[in-house]
Formats: sequence, C-alpha cells, structure tokens
Amino acid sequence: MDGDAFLTDILLDGDNGVVPGLEDLNIPSTQNNQSSQEVEQTDVEVQASRSSKGSKRTKNFSADEDEVICSGWLNISKDPINGANQTRTSFWKRVHNFFEKHKKTTAARTESSIMHRWLAIQASVNKFCACYDAIEGRNQSGTTVKDMISEALKMYERVDKDKKSFTLIPCWNILKEEDKWKAKRIEIAELERQARLKKNKSSKQSRPRDEEKNNNEEGADVVAHETEARKRPEGIKKAKEAARRGGGEASMEALDKMWAKKEAFDKEKEKAKEERFMASLEVEKAALELEKKRVENKAALEEKKVALEEKRCALEEKKAEADLLKEENAIMFVDKRTLDPLQLQYIEMMQKKIIARRMEN
Repeated sequence: MDGDAFLTDILLDGDNGVVPGLEDLNIPSTQNNQSSQEVEQTDVEVQASRSSKGSKRTKNFSADEDEVICSGWLNISKDPINGANQTRTSFWKRVHNFFEKHKKTTAARTESSIMHRWLAIQASVNKFCACYDAIEGRNQSGTTVKDMISEALKMYERVDKDKKSFTLIPCWNILKEEDKWKAKRIEIAELERQARLKKNKSSKQSRPRDEEKNNNEEGADVVAHETEARKRPEGIKKAKEAARRGGGEASMEALDKMWAKKEAFDKEKEKAKEERFMASLEVEKAALELEKKRVENKAALEEKKVALEEKRCALEEKKAEADLLKEENAIMFVDKRTLDPLQLQYIEMMQKKIIARRMEN
C-alpha cells in the first residue's frame, strides 16, 4: 500500500465518486496529510459543501462506538430486503439509526461523522488484514493465533508511515470472517490497483526528440570517429532483398522448429496417454482377479458349510436311529414273566408295531 492517505483518497475520490457497495456515494475528501491513526481518534463533522471550511471537531469515538459502527455497516449491508439497492443517503441513514439504537453513550453523532469514521476503520482494518494474511501465509509450525496477531501488530506498526500501532482489534474480530467484509477487501484492492495504474499513466511523459543528441563536442567527436570506422552499408535494394530472403528463410526455419517441437510434444502426449491407459487397464485386471478370487473363496466356503451341515445331519440321524434301536431292543427282549396282564398286553402291542415298522423298511 502507498499509505493511509492514498487508501482514503481511493475510497473517497474514485473515478465516479462512489464508495464500493453504494451506487451514488459522493463523499468530500479528507486532508491527504492526515494519518489513519489521527482519523481513528477524531470525529470530523463535514458540512454539505465539499470545501473544508466550516468543519468542526467533536469528541473522539470510543471503542464501543467503533464496534457499533462496524455492526451497523454489516447489518445494513446484509439487509436481504434492501441490500445494495439503496442510495448513499438511505444507506447511511439506516446505519445512523442502527448506531443510535445500539450505542451505549450519550454522544451525538451525525450520519456524516459515522460515515467518515467507518472509512477510517475500514482503511486501518484492511491494512491489518493484509499484515495478518502475510503472517498466516508463512505457515510456521507451532504458531498460535495469538502469536500471529502479535506478529501482525508489529508488522502493521512497521509498514504504517507514521509508525502508529493498530488499536481496532475488536473491529477486526467483528469483520474478519464476514463475507461482506471479504468482498469489500476485494473491491478496495481493485480500486487501489486502478488508482495506481491511473497515477502511473498520468505520470508517464514522452521522451524529448533531442534526447539522443550529444550534450558536448567531445561526445560528437566520438560518434563521428565511430561512424568513419564503420563499414559502408549496402545499397537500399540489396538490403531489402537480403532482408526478404533472410526473413523468409528464418521464418521457414522457425516454422520447422515449431512443427518439430509440436510433433515431439504430441508424441510425448500420446505416449503418456497410452501409459496411463495401460496402467488403468492393469489396475482393472488386478481388481477383476481379486473379485474372482473373492467369489471363488466365498463359493468354496459355502460348499464347505453345506458339507459340514450334511455331515452333522447324518450324525444326528445315526444317533437317533441308535437311540430308537436301543428302545426297541428293550421292548423286544423284556422279561414277560415279571409283567402283570396289562403290562404284558402293552408290551405285546408295542412289539407288533416294531416288527411291522421293521418289515416295511
């Protein structure tokens, strides 16, 4: 940055006199030799005239008032109903109403003073954001947010033309993560770039025609001596013909080189494409092989489970058959002499059933 005065000029004296985000904001310019820290501590009442005459100073803005101004700017800027479709007058009237509603002091502030205070806050916070981004971009391991803020404060004081310290950390905390503020920073950077281009363009001057003339006789003598020692040039026709032939040959040679480079590049590109295709094909083949093995292993496992289940069922059947045979043997070979008539009748009936079942099998 070229300093706070430069940024203030950009914010107040754009090509169309417009503050970014407001369509028709024509703002009187502040004094260019006033530092940002002095603006931070001073509330200037600006009358309708663009002249600095009639200005008067009021009580300094407090930190609480600065925070309310930042909150007011954010809330009014993010208004979903009005948004950017509002004039300078309506916008700052809403900001002023927000300030009056939420302020914690009895100090009387005008729309103009709040507007100029916001511009001062905007300039300082934007510069501190740039310092913080630079520190954060270093990406040093073990560095905390507190450490980065401390380093950014030191950097701010170094780059400030008046070596003033940054005293708007609460305002920075309110604005830093807001999309509206990030968009505003982009607008400010673009305005600064355009202003620098315009300044550089206006400062450029055409070189004088007699700049190449010698300033003394000694220089003229040296030039004359070198001219005499130089070989007499060819005639105009010969020079043109040589330039035409040489130019054509040079163009063809350059074209051939470019074509050879293009062919080599195309070959390398095709080779790389083929290598990527083959690598992709190998990966797909490997994936298919793995899937095939997985399916085969799953099928083998299922077959093994079925075989085990069949074996278990066969064992259970054999066990049940053995138990049944044991019970039948006990019935068939019972000692009938110890049975009463009813038991004897039951045993004989069961024996007949056993014999019939065995005969069927």
